Amino acid sequence: METPALPRRLALTAGCNQLINWGISFYMPGTLARSISADRGWSSPQIYFGLTLAMLVMAAVSPFVARLLARFGGQKVVMGGTLLIAISCAGMAYTQTLFGWYCAWLVTGVGMRLSLYDALFAALVNLYGQQARRTISRVTLAGGLASAIFWPLGDGLLHVMGWQDVLRVYALFGLLSAALIRTLPRQRLTVTTKVSTPPLNNERRNGWLYAVFIALITFVSNGTSTHLPEFITHFGLPVVVGMLWGFGQTGARAMEVMAGTRITPFNLTLFTAIAMPICFLVGLSSALFVWCAAGFVLGYGAINGLVTLVKATLPLELFSPESYAARTGILLIPGQLMAAASPFAYAWLNKTLGIVGAMWVSAGLTLVIAGLAIAIVRLPGRLTALHCIQRATLTNGYKTAPPANLSDT
Repeated sequence: METPALPRRLALTAGCNQLINWGISFYMPGTLARSISADRGWSSPQIYFGLTLAMLVMAAVSPFVARLLARFGGQKVVMGGTLLIAISCAGMAYTQTLFGWYCAWLVTGVGMRLSLYDALFAALVNLYGQQARRTISRVTLAGGLASAIFWPLGDGLLHVMGWQDVLRVYALFGLLSAALIRTLPRQRLTVTTKVSTPPLNNERRNGWLYAVFIALITFVSNGTSTHLPEFITHFGLPVVVGMLWGFGQTGARAMEVMAGTRITPFNLTLFTAIAMPICFLVGLSSALFVWCAAGFVLGYGAINGLVTLVKATLPLELFSPESYAARTGILLIPGQLMAAASPFAYAWLNKTLGIVGAMWVSAGLTLVIAGLAIAIVRLPGRLTALHCIQRATLTNGYKTAPPANLSDT
């Protein structure tokens, strides 16, 4: 069947959908936690534990996303997840107990997994194949502005209303976001929930490498971003320097959009992974040169922006579009668990080893990440050609064996 053309408005509407969804879920506690704590008497860790629960729920729901996409289609799944986030925001506004707060975050976790990047990208890839890559880049460009828009927006709203009313406003934003995603086609997706042919050695190898690679990157990135203010103040810089993180993130994604197909997912993966240890070495130099701390914030913000693109586009090179949703639904589970664990792990590292000691641990992990990236992209052309030939042989029952020398193809 011929791949349909991408609607022109889809990148804009899906981008706005993601901007709102991230702003009213993942970034919401950053603005409202202090007001909620002052009103309810809950501690900051108790409030943020709700977000941890949501991330754990995301991991638990992840294996079922491909089936939901196949049965209901991308539009209904993403819209349904968005509405769940809106409902949970309204529920948080009325809850009086921590138990109710955590129950609302459990609902939020389901909504986040169904409506944030991973599910939307799986739907786009299944509908539009390789065409989806540019739209994915543009969507992340808009989604990356969520913190820059919703943190000051939430703070401004707190000056004119209570935190409960802010959450009700966020619920209305959720309804708007659900309406925006109606530009996504309504048809069900031809998602492969079970692979009919046995996985090839290269396919299995790449799947494991991808899962470990994304899990480690997520652990370092989430832990670093969560405790970024501590790093900045440790070196005597104002917290406002943290704005460089957002500038770097948005700038890197904008450059990737402008580069277009000139940068392949393999090249993007390799560049991002190798840049990580270099960036941490710059950060570790902050003890000698204070300006290096600002350079680290800006540079790692850019890397963090590219990590989202790597996570979304690398599977396009490793798996078929039809199996994208099923495979990423399983392979992203370790990364989602690491996302939930990283804030606590980095809090322990900072307390036990100090800021600089935790930075050295991160630098060591980034060397492992760089090694995994090199293993994934090693001889990509040869592996891709062999994959196609072997898969055609298994699927179509070809009697002839693939050529012994791939250069013959």
